Amino acid sequence: MFQRRITVPVVAGLLALSGALVATHATAADEATTSRVLADDPPAGVQPVGGGTGWGIKWWDEFNGTAVDWGTKWNGHSSALADAGRGNKGNQQLEYNLDRNCSESNGVMTMTAKRERYQAPSGTTYDWTSCLLSSTGSRGFTFKYGFMESRAKLTYDVLNAQGSPVSDKRGFWPAFWTWQAAGVNSWQETDVYEQYSDNPRRLYLTSHANAGGGCQVNLAFDPGADFHVYGADISAQGTKFYIDGKLVCSVAGAPSENTNIIEDLYVYSRSGYEPNPATASGKKAVDYVRAWQR
Repeated sequence: MFQRRITVPVVAGLLALSGALVATHATAADEATTSRVLADDPPAGVQPVGGGTGWGIKWWDEFNGTAVDWGTKWNGHSSALADAGRGNKGNQQLEYNLDRNCSESNGVMTMTAKRERYQAPSGTTYDWTSCLLSSTGSRGFTFKYGFMESRAKLTYDVLNAQGSPVSDKRGFWPAFWTWQAAGVNSWQETDVYEQYSDNPRRLYLTSHANAGGGCQVNLAFDPGADFHVYGADISAQGTKFYIDGKLVCSVAGAPSENTNIIEDLYVYSRSGYEPNPATASGKKAVDYVRAWQR
């Protein structure tokens, strides 16, 4: 459809007590760290839904914390967006992406797009804010070939300023995709899905790399009513797209360079497809993001 085209401290005690105290504190710290790590680990040996076996998980976020891992797993900006990596009016986007619009609790990361005026550092004024996640943090992830997967709920809680539902859900553009990693100067995009919420049951699955190719998939379910699993097996032989474990599209396109993973909730500006004037907010929720390689 419409493509994105832009260019911890240790405290010491008295020597006589140090053995017992340090042992006690070390044990407590180790247990806390282990608990924290295990709480955000995926199930042992988990494989992609529908993607077969033999995969080794390389990177993930189960969103089991109390805040997004900004600066470690994720950054809130991307080189795909022209205005400081956060806004891109030239790409039919109304929003400026702010970290504060992403929240994490109860095992879910929620993106909220809001109708609010915001002046970016560039001086450009936006009428909407939202957020995105790019796997470019200090412990982020880049890859060329592998399987990427997200369990998500798309375009829901479309509300007016009084907090009441708006039946006309148009104007939102959520996606799960890849973008060329830092230092790569060629277009290396794979869209595991894009949704334009005026037609919420139709998803666009596309490779924009090399041979390219894509499909439009009409879903038998409302992707905003519950969580569903969206994945792509990206290999040198091409790209296979899966929804809830079912292979729904295969194309020849495959990247020739490394990419990173992006989750977003854009707000669409195309005339006639922009948000209803009554709409004040909309949401997308993500249960997890995982990536495997063989």
